[in-house]
Amino acid sequence: MFSLLRTLLVTAGVQQGAAEAKRRLRRGLLQLALCFAGGLLALGGVIFLLIALHDALAFRLDPLTAKLICGAGLVIIGLIVFLIARQLSAPRRIYSERPAAAASIDIAAAVGQDIGAAMSRHAGMLTIGAFVAGLLIAAKRR
Repeated sequence: MFSLLRTLLVTAGVQQGAAEAKRRLRRGLLQLALCFAGGLLALGGVIFLLIALHDALAFRLDPLTAKLICGAGLVIIGLIVFLIARQLSAPRRIYSERPAAAASIDIAAAVGQDIGAAMSRHAGMLTIGAFVAGLLIAAKRR
């Protein structure tokens, strides 16, 4: 009797988790596709703005000077983006003047807040998981 109930609860929990994972995957893929489409549209707009800038400069100056100005501007912007990306990817060292015990208390508080937030969002799943874990522990003790 308990093994059947345990099997049904585990199956229900796995199916609910799989359905939730599918929904999150679909939502993530949709967000990725929309971001990609938005990026392509923005890139197209930037290209048209660069062409307009080149044409305006070529109208005022000669075409070779306009091309040199646009190319130099793109190189400078590219270097700035590269330096920002390099700065973001560099590991950061955090220096703390507080003792290690205070830092561990802060970490414990943050973990406690994360667990509390997870419990408030997924209370049903956590209850089912605790119940299934209790059934498994009780079955192993016999």
